[in-house]
Amino acid sequence: MTIKKLLDKFSLAEKYTISILLFYTLLSLIFSFHSKIYLINLAQNAFFFAIILAVSSIKQKNKYSIAIRKFYLLIFVYFIYNQTNTYITLINPNLYDELLIKIDRVICGTDPTYFTFRFANPYLTEFLQFCYMTFFFMPIIHGIELHIRKKEIEFDTLLRNILFGFYLSYLLYFFLPAVGPRFTLHDFSTLSNELPGLFLTEFFRSVVNTGGGIISAAIPPEIQVHRDCMPSGHTMMTLINIYLSFKFKSKLRYVFLIIGSGLIFATVYLRYHYVIDIIAGAVFFYISIKSEKFISKKSM
Repeated sequence: MTIKKLLDKFSLAEKYTISILLFYTLLSLIFSFHSKIYLINLAQNAFFFAIILAVSSIKQKNKYSIAIRKFYLLIFVYFIYNQTNTYITLINPNLYDELLIKIDRVICGTDPTYFTFRFANPYLTEFLQFCYMTFFFMPIIHGIELHIRKKEIEFDTLLRNILFGFYLSYLLYFFLPAVGPRFTLHDFSTLSNELPGLFLTEFFRSVVNTGGGIISAAIPPEIQVHRDCMPSGHTMMTLINIYLSFKFKSKLRYVFLIIGSGLIFATVYLRYHYVIDIIAGAVFFYISIKSEKFISKKSM
């Protein structure tokens, strides 16, 4: 089988995933002498390549094989996200929080997280923490809706843009690594006391912490946490989903708009991001949409 025939087997969404896996595989080879974790990443990526090759070879004869081909790439997103942080600390070990704080103060005249703290209350905190937790689920729900409605072209467009946006945001984290205001402007250990919720806030918060790399009580959280503040991927991906939901006239577009708007506000209110992160996320949302559209047209 020639390389061209092999590439023709893959969808554009699969090619996006293969591209970033190849990039991280190259980094794993370069830094493999540093730690065994890079050898683990090599093995993980080889496994992912094998899955992509196997799934892309399956003939889509029934609804199950069709659904697998549509959704399986989303499983890789979190693993690729985790790999991102392992390379950031080697390639760009500096933190740029002080720069982002200064920019926020120029834009807002104050530290935005202190401003939002003035009207904090448990009801609002509970709602916003819930909104923040929907980050990864909203695009999936949107995709399921399009799948059920048999909107094949729209689904493919959504999947391509979501994956492209995620991978672009991961690469952007290398330029200005930062941990966010909950570690720099505030005391992370007092967060639950200062921003308490009602019923599920603590559970949601712990899930976010674990997903963001804080997994050991023996290591200071600011050392473990992923350096993924700039730009705000939550803002970027949420805007992509909202934009496409209105473009495709999703029945849930106003739900995505309300919860998505709450999510974007929550990034600052809950002290995960600086305002400049949100602005950058909005700028790169636009760049991502336009770039993916250009690439998809060129690949036709």
